[in-house]
Amino acid sequence: MHLVIVGGVAAGAKAAARARRFNQAIGITLYQQEVEISYTACGQPYYLSGLVATRNALIIRSPAEFAAEGITVRVRHRVTDLNTRDRVLEVEDLDHGTREAVSYDRLILATGARPVVPAINGIDLDGVVALRTMEDLDRFASTLERLKPKRAVIVGGGYIGLEVAESLHALGMTLTLVDKLDRIFPRLDPELSQRIHDYLISRGVSIVLGEGIAEIVGETGRVAAVITESGRQVPTDLVALGIGIRPNVELAAKGHIRLGSTGAIAVDTRMETNIPGVFAAGDCVESFNRLTGSPAWGPLGDIANLQGRVAGENAAGGNARFPGILGTAIVKTFELNAALTGLSEAAAREAGFEPITAIITARDKARYYPSARELTLKLVAESPSGRLLGAQAVGQGSVDKIIDIAATALLGNLTCHDLENADLAYAPPFSPVLSPIIVGASVLSKKLGSVTLSEVR
Repeated sequence: MHLVIVGGVAAGAKAAARARRFNQAIGITLYQQEVEISYTACGQPYYLSGLVATRNALIIRSPAEFAAEGITVRVRHRVTDLNTRDRVLEVEDLDHGTREAVSYDRLILATGARPVVPAINGIDLDGVVALRTMEDLDRFASTLERLKPKRAVIVGGGYIGLEVAESLHALGMTLTLVDKLDRIFPRLDPELSQRIHDYLISRGVSIVLGEGIAEIVGETGRVAAVITESGRQVPTDLVALGIGIRPNVELAAKGHIRLGSTGAIAVDTRMETNIPGVFAAGDCVESFNRLTGSPAWGPLGDIANLQGRVAGENAAGGNARFPGILGTAIVKTFELNAALTGLSEAAAREAGFEPITAIITARDKARYYPSARELTLKLVAESPSGRLLGAQAVGQGSVDKIIDIAATALLGNLTCHDLENADLAYAPPFSPVLSPIIVGASVLSKKLGSVTLSEVR
């Protein structure tokens, strides 16, 4: 049996490795359009700032390492067409300009996603950059070296925009963040999103909300300013695009593979498409929300690896299942951390739940411990059952620990009554005597009229 994998960054590389471990007998060929495979795009902002010292640190595994496991890797090869009826791919060798037809028995599409680039005047000027591929990273880094910008406009206030803001600020730039939406990081409810907004202002970042960019103005071929939709002119030396991404589904469409309502490739829990023997995984794939069952697109590195593992095993003859996503995510900008899992209050209402909420401010360690930091936690639960539906946390404290506890509680369908008596690790260097999530759960229980803790400190 010949398994072909298209795409080799996160999901594709993981699928290849898992397929080989599961089945030593099959042939595996992986095609990748770029020079590198198996790299971490999530680490790119930290290379730009100098926190990650070398570019090679972002490369997880090389083609030679895959070859040692009997996996053939073809870099600089683009799959241009897909005939799922005859199980044939058309592959272009980008270095030599040749094309060949490649047959497969099983196929995994891990074609990923690409940055959203607005179709506006000036988008091709020197100094307009984005982050996604290693080629994007090289272009970004060389632009910083050549132009030595002092001012930057970041377009987009999501994950990419916030991380790039930190990196460029570390390089000494004056920053303006522009977002067409009415608040920063809109996956959070407004109370917590506002905390990120206020923090960025305190760090000297100018913020323009409620309007996108209409034009990029240049001088002698270089970026000089952006013009927003209201006509505001913001002088700048660099424009970093972080508007978002969209799934690469063109190849799937050529193969008559069904797309879901989110625009990504529709798959079942085995990561198999509507075409038998054709699987898909990663940022090109639509999954479903574990709490609502509704279609969900979760283009994050951990999800891509989990899906790639399932797709690889099943394409190699297994029967693994991917159980859907919760939307767990985390971002750091400067010294502020923000994380979330499950449903926001607004999303819970939209899904038909009757949510109750609790918002608390606490420290992540004993209040007297020198490194204790503050965080704000919002919990969302279903009324009247008390079942946890979601959690959000923002602050300089260890929000990752709190949100990981909440994500695990969501997997187990735990209620706030379960959580308020959770037996969690405590010592002053690690946690207050009652974890913030226990305190928040106790507040929810009080709202439901079922208090089991006599006092909340």
